[in-house]
Amino acid sequence: MAVPGSDALPSQSLAGLARALRGRLGSIRFLITASGLAFILVVDALIGYGLIQGRHEALDAGERATRDLARMLESQTMRTAFAVDQLLRDLTFALDILPDGGRRGNPLIQDHLRQRRTAFADVSGLLVVGPDGFALHHSADTPLPPALLSDRSYFTEPRDHPDRQLFVGAPIASRVAPGTRVIPFSRRWESGKEEAAKEGGGKNGGDGFRGVVVAMVDTTRLAATLESQGIDRKGSVILALEDGTLLLERPQGRHRIAQLADWPAVWRMLAERDELTIRAAAPGAPAMAAGTASGVDSLISVRRVQGYPFVIVATLPVAAVLADWQRDAAAWTAIGAVMTIAIALLTAFVVRQHARREEDQARLGRASRRIRGILDSMLDAVVTFDTAGRIVTFNRAAESMFGIPEREMVGQPIETLIPDARGGANDRDLTALRRDGHAFPVGFTVSDLRLDGSPGAPAVRPASFGALEPDEPRIYVGVIRDMTRRKQQEAELIASKTQAELANRAKSEFLANMSHELRTPLNAIIGFAEVLDSEFFGPMNDRQKSCVADVHDSGQHLLDIVNAVLDMSKLEAGRFELCEEAVEAHEAVAQCLMMVRDRAASGGVALNNGIAAVVAMLWVDRRAFKQVILNLLSNAVKFTPAGGSVTLAADFEDDGGFRLEVTDTGIGIPPDFMADLFQPFRQAENSANRRFEGTGLGLSISKNFVDLHGGTLTCRSTTGVGTTMTVRLPASRVIDHPARTGSQFAGRTAGGAA
Repeated sequence: MAVPGSDALPSQSLAGLARALRGRLGSIRFLITASGLAFILVVDALIGYGLIQGRHEALDAGERATRDLARMLESQTMRTAFAVDQLLRDLTFALDILPDGGRRGNPLIQDHLRQRRTAFADVSGLLVVGPDGFALHHSADTPLPPALLSDRSYFTEPRDHPDRQLFVGAPIASRVAPGTRVIPFSRRWESGKEEAAKEGGGKNGGDGFRGVVVAMVDTTRLAATLESQGIDRKGSVILALEDGTLLLERPQGRHRIAQLADWPAVWRMLAERDELTIRAAAPGAPAMAAGTASGVDSLISVRRVQGYPFVIVATLPVAAVLADWQRDAAAWTAIGAVMTIAIALLTAFVVRQHARREEDQARLGRASRRIRGILDSMLDAVVTFDTAGRIVTFNRAAESMFGIPEREMVGQPIETLIPDARGGANDRDLTALRRDGHAFPVGFTVSDLRLDGSPGAPAVRPASFGALEPDEPRIYVGVIRDMTRRKQQEAELIASKTQAELANRAKSEFLANMSHELRTPLNAIIGFAEVLDSEFFGPMNDRQKSCVADVHDSGQHLLDIVNAVLDMSKLEAGRFELCEEAVEAHEAVAQCLMMVRDRAASGGVALNNGIAAVVAMLWVDRRAFKQVILNLLSNAVKFTPAGGSVTLAADFEDDGGFRLEVTDTGIGIPPDFMADLFQPFRQAENSANRRFEGTGLGLSISKNFVDLHGGTLTCRSTTGVGTTMTVRLPASRVIDHPARTGSQFAGRTAGGAA
């Protein structure tokens, strides 16, 4: 028996599930996640498609390269064969017109053959064989041997086949040049009809057969000609006869085959078509040595040479064709992986931020409700109104204070409660009116509640309602309270102002306190670079040592900049403390000169130390004093061209003070820049025409250091002539002046002890 309403339960469950699913699919977080995944899929799909297309293009380019290689060798072979054929035609013509052409061992004919052999680089020898099989003439420098050649194919084939124009035989060993293999090209030599009739009778005499003209083509010279065409070392070429006999293979012995019939794939291609390019396994030396049937996956192009009995096979391994693609594929795969991870992390970050935003909105809603509850629970009356003075909200304390419910006061002018609300003054004693007309004194404070979202502006600020324009999009909060409450608000404003001033001071102190956090990693970078440069963990190549040197120099340069910025921050914050001690001036100068010596030498700048003879013991901060000298020397060397000089001089002033001068013969300082010379981050050259590196802090820091010691830093400069920087320290800083050595040193010692 069916239970009433049982059919409605599944439908209600499905409806609830559908609503939950719509809510999930419609959520912003789900859309962001789906968008991130879709973006990842699109990026990976594009990279994958590009890799597939790149592979196809690489294979197509390999096929074109293989075909071009075969065509190039075909063209070279045809030129060689045509030239040899034409040479043989010319020889038969010359033999016909010479009276002693058919006589054996004629010196003139032999000399002619040698000249033609010398003129044709690919031909190593020329030979004329008579109808009886004995040699008549040859191009060798040795006497003509009485050798019977009637068993040679280059003789029998033209003799027995009168219709064959040019015969090309298998490579044979040369009798003239031992150890050399040659390819015989032969052509039938026959007389005209009249000569054939005169000769009559005799073997082969009736058909005008007078012998064979043979050209021996040196395979090494032919190979050199082919290799000069730029054959790819990764590929290979084979030149063979139509019957499969190999004439030439480069590289030699790569495929380990005796004839083309041993290569079934190529042999079948030749049987079907005259020109074809396929991808198949090519027999290779490793595979043949292992005794396997498989070979090297290669692109193979086969061509028959039209008009001649030659076949050309060009191969290119697929691995060589795809080598660049594989490197690109690895790089793009890595890029795709990095982009996938980056997008995934960014999506997760955005989802998390949105979740936090939703949580913040939820908290804001709860806070809004709490604020409303707080306003309703406050003892002071709080009223909000717009620029026209119309009331927007009215809390419970205001309802109790004025005896009017909020629903009646919303939209009413604020003057209904406080007649002088627009008087122009803020936080003043006014007179308010209750519903029954009773007047009572109140303290009225108006605050400006910004609704335009202006960045950096406070959400609520004190304002004078009567002095504002009526069309400004603002809401005002009026707090109606007694005088005690107003005094409390003044104290809170003063505390807020003090806190803002402290925050501004904390900014400068923060920069001054960052020395350890910034210097520690930079010192680690410089230290590790020095360890690597010392090859403590193993030898490095020149490129690696150059990179390590760049890391060390860049880290040192950045550390100098950080030190300069931190020193400047401490100086501005007033937190730089002098650690004073007795310092020998010439010793500090010598140390600074050592630091800039290499840079000066590399720039061709001469350093002249004129302070060595001046003995002065100064009561200064050692690091600050050396930093001042080093900054002045560095600037002088940097702005002095090659061939110039930098000179240091020192002396005592008339009042007992100490003077140090750094003079250079550099480019000088423009007069219009002298006023900003000691300002931080200022340089004579702007960013568009700068030729010299630097941060513009050296002179500013130096002047501050000198000022802290009670001295002065001045500059004299002439553009194109040079610059003189002068450091003057007061007599109180000199503790070993000849006239005051005892008293000054005693005073400093006593002061230090105190």
